[in-house]
Amino acid sequence: MKKLPKVLLPIIVIAVAISGFLYLKSTRPQATPKPVTEKVWPVSVVEAQLTDVQPPITEFGTVVAGSVVELRPLVDGRIVKLGQNFVEGATVKQGETLVVIDPFDYEVEVVDKKAAIAEAEARLKETRSDLRAQRQMLRIARSQVRLRKTDLDRKKKLSARGSLSQKSRDDASIAYNDAQQSVQNQSQLSERLDAKLDQLTAALARSRAALSQAERNLSETMLIAPEDGYLASAVAAVGQRVGSSDRLARLIVTKRLEVSFQLSRRDFGRLAGTTGPEASPLLVGRKIKVDWRVGRQSFRFDATIARLGAEIDAASGGIGVYARLDAPNLQTPLRPGAFVEVNVPGNLYRKVYQLPESALGADGTVYIIQKGRLTPLKVNVLRRVAKDVLVRADIPTGSKIVTTHFPEIGPGLRVEVR
Repeated sequence: MKKLPKVLLPIIVIAVAISGFLYLKSTRPQATPKPVTEKVWPVSVVEAQLTDVQPPITEFGTVVAGSVVELRPLVDGRIVKLGQNFVEGATVKQGETLVVIDPFDYEVEVVDKKAAIAEAEARLKETRSDLRAQRQMLRIARSQVRLRKTDLDRKKKLSARGSLSQKSRDDASIAYNDAQQSVQNQSQLSERLDAKLDQLTAALARSRAALSQAERNLSETMLIAPEDGYLASAVAAVGQRVGSSDRLARLIVTKRLEVSFQLSRRDFGRLAGTTGPEASPLLVGRKIKVDWRVGRQSFRFDATIARLGAEIDAASGGIGVYARLDAPNLQTPLRPGAFVEVNVPGNLYRKVYQLPESALGADGTVYIIQKGRLTPLKVNVLRRVAKDVLVRADIPTGSKIVTTHFPEIGPGLRVEVR
């Protein structure tokens, strides 16, 4: 009997534990499984719109002088006056006097040549008068020959009939021969006067040419600006003796300021060698924009591509291009050596889609949203422009094109526009 409580106690403990376990199990909360729902991905989109795009090509270049005139004196002499604007960096206009050389010697030469012409004209006048008189004498001599001939013929007939002596006939023959000799002498003298007249005419022409040269030399004692432009390297002073080989200054011609820049082989190929729907005019003659930034100030100029460089840069493979500024004026602050930005209009792409680069997948696919789900479309990439791409594809106008790419993106995913 004493052993019974010892046996029952463990059994009771086990029974209570089992009862507690069964009670807790029966009263525990039941986990109800939730139904599986499809995930909706938030995306950004752009609306598909066909457009015409002409992306610019931006390069950097340098302003250069397309034409520089070496200003040298055209005659030798001493400088007696300088123009008011004959200083380094001055702007001068066409026809403006820059340097005056002492004209005294050249004025004397002009007077001397004019005197030589007057003398030649007087000699020519005298010779013409002599020639007219000589020709009159020749006409008289020929008239005498005809009279002597008639007289000789008459005396020959009389002599043949015995009515005239032989001496009278011989005297008539001698008179006829003398008349012929006089005609010959007068003709020779007339020819000499004709030749002298030609000589004096030639001498007068030379004298007039010498006068023209002397007058030109006199006019060239003033060095005149041949074009509008800027003076550089001005090194002349009053009293300085100069010759035609001395350079007094350089004139940078304003209307021939140019911009020198390079195009890469790819850009040059697009602009000059494009064929097909995107074909554009030849590169030469294309209008461009030139921006010159000085501090916070910006100047914009129009320019036209004038020519290509003579050689290709072996290091970069770039093609040199020269563009002439359109209608520059003396008031513009732009000068050779300025560093400028050049904007060249690219080829015109018609009826294309301009999309953010993030819209394009690695395999050249874009996704559009149809009925809330993604639909992939293959596109033809024409060109990349900054952070955008130009594509052609069969995309309905107004479609929503996804610009958000994520690792799980794929056809049929449910998305919502955020």
